[in-house]
Amino acid sequence: MRKFTKEWFLQSLKNIFTKNIGVKIVALLFAVMLWGYVLADLNPYRVKTLQDISVSFDGEAELMAKGLCVRGDREEMLQSVSASVRTQIKNYSSLSSNAVTASINLRNISEAAVYDLPITASISSALGIIQQVMPSTAKVEIDSLVSKTVPVSCEFTGEVKDGYWADMNSLSSTARLDISGPRTDVARISRAECLIDLTDRTSTIFGTFDLVLYDAENQVIDSSIVVGTVPSSTVRLPIYPIKEVPIDVESSLLGADKLAANYELTSYATAPSYVRIVGSESALKEVESLSLEPFSISGAKESITYEAELLVPDNVQLLDNPIVQVTLDITEKVDSLSFDQLPIQITGLGKEYSAKAEPETTGLTLTGRVSLLSVLKRSDIKIDVDVTDLGPGRYELPVTVYVRNDDITMELTTSPTVQSVTVVIE
Repeated sequence: MRKFTKEWFLQSLKNIFTKNIGVKIVALLFAVMLWGYVLADLNPYRVKTLQDISVSFDGEAELMAKGLCVRGDREEMLQSVSASVRTQIKNYSSLSSNAVTASINLRNISEAAVYDLPITASISSALGIIQQVMPSTAKVEIDSLVSKTVPVSCEFTGEVKDGYWADMNSLSSTARLDISGPRTDVARISRAECLIDLTDRTSTIFGTFDLVLYDAENQVIDSSIVVGTVPSSTVRLPIYPIKEVPIDVESSLLGADKLAANYELTSYATAPSYVRIVGSESALKEVESLSLEPFSISGAKESITYEAELLVPDNVQLLDNPIVQVTLDITEKVDSLSFDQLPIQITGLGKEYSAKAEPETTGLTLTGRVSLLSVLKRSDIKIDVDVTDLGPGRYELPVTVYVRNDDITMELTTSPTVQSVTVVIE
């Protein structure tokens, strides 16, 4: 008997892999064919666990028809589950969680309460059989389904772009809204608010905006409690460009050419002098100024201040006060009257002296009101040069014009031909 040694063991192992190669290859091929037969004809079953299977409610429409609804965080109640599926080995590798549907049946519920409901899963029989769902149940709160009408308001943030105006008076939006949901949550809702950002807006806002729900203490209520359509409001807010235009006074004045004799309109002003209008770009382009209600100044002979209403075209809107103050300066016409060779008198000369002015006469032009000039005569005019306290010598002195009295002299503009004279005192 051969003794068992390490060398003998290694030699025997080597013989196994190096001798009878043909027999070994045949045995391997036979084994492969046998395994193929098992897979093709016998197709054995294996169990595969699928993860992240989405869950939905089944029979929710029937539940609502009974006046009930699900209350609470649906995402928490409908968390994904895993399922063990017994499937044939040919389907094993391709089988995914998309092939499985999981649901919570609500059809048998008839009253508001908190339920621990089973989660059931299904799969096509051709793909396999559901053996287990994990977790197998979900806690679901059922409440009465009620509706409530709440007021809706609009709140605005930001400002439209400079040079534009939002017409809040023409704002149209949903005034009231019917909201349906669990009685517990709906009872807390007191109002709904639509938040609109006006920042840098340049055109009319027209669209649907989500609403924010509030309770009586102005705390936000999550809109996910609403059953059905997410609460929203349709809002239309016109936004127009602004244009600043002057006020056309002349076109509103009647009888401007029929003032009292020798009177004229010298100037006019309005307060304000410019006003703002809004409208479409094409409408604003057509308006260069705004007129006033017609006002007659026929026969007027003094300045007038009055209030008038602006006439605004139909296709634009006035932003400022439609009543403006108008000031009309109506004054007597001004004319000129000239005289020649008026003597220049020397006044204030001491008795012991004699004096002579060079030149001795001057021309004079008087400018002032027509009615005043019409009554003035040559004899009303006095032109002199004052030498008071002056002794002998030669002096260059200004001439002074005096017409009838101080008031008339102050009112008139006097323009003597000679502004100063040379006076020789001896």
